Amino acid sequence: MKIGIIGAGFTGLSAAYVLVKKGHQVTVFESANKPGGLAGGFRAKNWEWAIEQHYHHLFVSDNAIRILAEEINHEINFSRPKTSILIGNKIYQLDSPLSLLIFPHIPFFSRVRAGASLLYLKLANNWKSLETLTARDYLIRTMGNSAWKVLWEPLFVGKFGNFADKIPASWFWARIKKRSASLGYPVRGFEDLAQTLSEQIQKLGGVVLYRKQVISIEKKELFTLRLSDKSRFEFDKVICTLPTTIFTKITKGLPDVYLNTLKKLEGLGAVTLVLSLNKSFFEDGTYWLNINNRKYPFLALVEHTNLVDKKYYNNENIIYIGNYLPAGHDYFVKSETELVNLFLPALREINPKFNKSWIIDSYIFKAFFAQPIVPLNYSNKIPSIKTPIDGLYLANIQQVYPWDRGTNYAVELGQKVAKIISH
Repeated sequence: MKIGIIGAGFTGLSAAYVLVKKGHQVTVFESANKPGGLAGGFRAKNWEWAIEQHYHHLFVSDNAIRILAEEINHEINFSRPKTSILIGNKIYQLDSPLSLLIFPHIPFFSRVRAGASLLYLKLANNWKSLETLTARDYLIRTMGNSAWKVLWEPLFVGKFGNFADKIPASWFWARIKKRSASLGYPVRGFEDLAQTLSEQIQKLGGVVLYRKQVISIEKKELFTLRLSDKSRFEFDKVICTLPTTIFTKITKGLPDVYLNTLKKLEGLGAVTLVLSLNKSFFEDGTYWLNINNRKYPFLALVEHTNLVDKKYYNNENIIYIGNYLPAGHDYFVKSETELVNLFLPALREINPKFNKSWIIDSYIFKAFFAQPIVPLNYSNKIPSIKTPIDGLYLANIQQVYPWDRGTNYAVELGQKVAKIISH
């Protein structure tokens, strides 16, 4: 069977890998010049390894991608970095039961309740019972109002904005359920892992085409994919891994009822500023800093080189400054220089020693769809992988629920759609 796959992110590549092993003729189309999708990377001059445009890591529990990496002989290293939280202008380590127990900004009994609630979520599997109530209501009920106000509300507002009070408790469960103290990172980065997978697909007889943008999907007897370069290809079946908004624009013949259902799905984009520095930003070795103060113009600071040795990046110290934002936010039209200048005062508040002379280079990356907004009872609203057009399949991050976006779930989804096609 001839199968066309649109998108060479981890969903598309994982589906292609399964299908070529089953003997199908598979062609993957990617508009960029390399694989990886939202885990795509870049490599500055004199860097041995690439890094991601938007920060990524793996958890110990990310079995799908770990098993896949092992099968294609791509090593993933694990270590235990430091995760912290910014309250006021002070950084507190907060990544273990002990650090929660001694955290001074909520009452002792609230800390105990918070710890017990997190342990329950870690052990529980009944996520469906949690999707009927909001995370806000659940966390206030189980941890108390002070824990919500200090620990969680600033992060929900920073990440989801106007949607903060509408996110279901099942979303929060998924974040806690899969989290691990040890974090993983592929040797040479996620881009190289995607490249290894792409090469394996091609060794098995598949085709992966880059700089090939699909602009139209249409079915008559066969599926016809039309590309921006005027070329066209025909397939028996097609998998589209693009964001739903793009899928609906390029696919002809979708029923109005189906289109209206998809249009109700919402999401946020991401704007990530990456700085390479001649000094480490965090003096205490923090890898991940959650910003629990909404006066700051960003959600998180991630010092990548406190997870991965800076020797792979010409001994430069690399930090990510991250935000999830609605598509119309003005950060999407700002240059990297404008964002650097906007963020400088806040960076100096976090580390008073920091100054602009530390910056070797800066890079800005923008993705207009990076985080699905999951409503209450989303299990009843999630789009089916099978579309109303027979032989056409949709597989993207809006379908990995109850899990949140991530490369592991992209791999799982790719394997799932391949299994559906093969049966």
